[in-house]
Amino acid sequence: MLNYIRDAIMAPTTRSSSNNKKSSQPAGEALQNASSPDSMGTVGAQMRGYKVTDNERTRKYGIGANSLEMLLSKANRKFPLHDLHLYLASDGFEVSDDEYLGSLPAQTLFIVSGPDAVITTDADFEFEKMRQQSPLLKVADIFYDFIEQHPEKFRRMITEYEDQKQRCVLDNSKAHLSLKDEHVEWFAGGEERFHSKEEAMAMRAQTRVRGYYYKAKEQLTRNPLYRQNVKARQVINAVLEKFRYLLIGCDFFSMIFDRSCKQKHEFLQQHLGEEETDAGRIPSKRLRQVIKEYTKENCILDEWSTSLCSDLGDFYCQGSYSENGNSCSKQHTINPYASRENLILFQVWNLDHQIELCRTILPALVANVEELVSHPQIKCSLHNKQVVDISVLEYFLEIFSLKNLKLVHIVCHERVQRSNRSNGRLLCPDCHEYRIVQELMEVQVDSLTS
Repeated sequence: MLNYIRDAIMAPTTRSSSNNKKSSQPAGEALQNASSPDSMGTVGAQMRGYKVTDNERTRKYGIGANSLEMLLSKANRKFPLHDLHLYLASDGFEVSDDEYLGSLPAQTLFIVSGPDAVITTDADFEFEKMRQQSPLLKVADIFYDFIEQHPEKFRRMITEYEDQKQRCVLDNSKAHLSLKDEHVEWFAGGEERFHSKEEAMAMRAQTRVRGYYYKAKEQLTRNPLYRQNVKARQVINAVLEKFRYLLIGCDFFSMIFDRSCKQKHEFLQQHLGEEETDAGRIPSKRLRQVIKEYTKENCILDEWSTSLCSDLGDFYCQGSYSENGNSCSKQHTINPYASRENLILFQVWNLDHQIELCRTILPALVANVEELVSHPQIKCSLHNKQVVDISVLEYFLEIFSLKNLKLVHIVCHERVQRSNRSNGRLLCPDCHEYRIVQELMEVQVDSLTS
């Protein structure tokens, strides 16, 4: 399959972010007068050690300073920029005053960049480094680029390949095997570190869901509202934090590709004729366990914490967007547990957002945040009380869960603009969804404290 794809792709491209806008603002007088007595810091302030690096982490320096002005001046000598700004490497926040700088611990790492830069946080940087070092994720990038540039050609190519494959006798005799020692060739490449097929497939599901988180985070934090409105920035950061803890609670939906998960998606009933059973997995770490117990107790995520495959590992296409329900007219099916070839081919099966992520869900989220911070006296549509938050749980389910995601073969993935809308809204303290999420955050805080 890899040779087949490689022959069809003449020159794979590497995706990269767009260049940051160049600022026309002249350098600040603080940097021009760095050698003056006033630039040597606040009188009596204690010197502290900090670290600075650039957005690409090419170099890192230790700097002693007792004020933001001194820190900017010394950082500019290490990284000469026309208009230098300092951002926290941990979350990308800009540091703009001495009071906030004083609240940070010594040896805090800052990123130096321009005023309009899109900051790569430590978590984003590590994820990107892992992506670059993983052969399978590199192959996925090649697929992604080729699909974007030649969608019809790619669909035709996959269809032709599968037609050829149907003429051969497929060997599924090892599909039931689980451990590495039982099916060594299945674990060649990126799966070598796993002990079982189920563990590897669970990680693949987590990687896809993490990708949605980073995609949502990038689009939300690059939005002008986030950059220009302090209150909106606080609300969006809080939303992202809640997303993160909800993802921890459901183990980043690792069960959707895991055949050992006992709770199956309802659409499998038409293929298997089986009854759903309760899921029995609970993450081992204490924090994940606490959040999982709470979400399960309040029935927040159980309905969508299901597996998309049979006990043997068979996946069925749920059909294109234009086809109603969860059925595929072409009856696409695959079992990535059966062979290494099937596992690689499974990468071109997509989780399709029925309500579109970038065109619909995230713009609706930003619009609700803007409404919340611009008109704080607005009333909740259900309880006629003043709103205090957006519906984080509804947006979470639309972005990450099978409530809005369908597993489809690449041929059935219709990349067309859709008319359906997000169900996210503004909430007041009496809204059940608001209380659930607030209690969840309190539970995880109490867990960390204890």
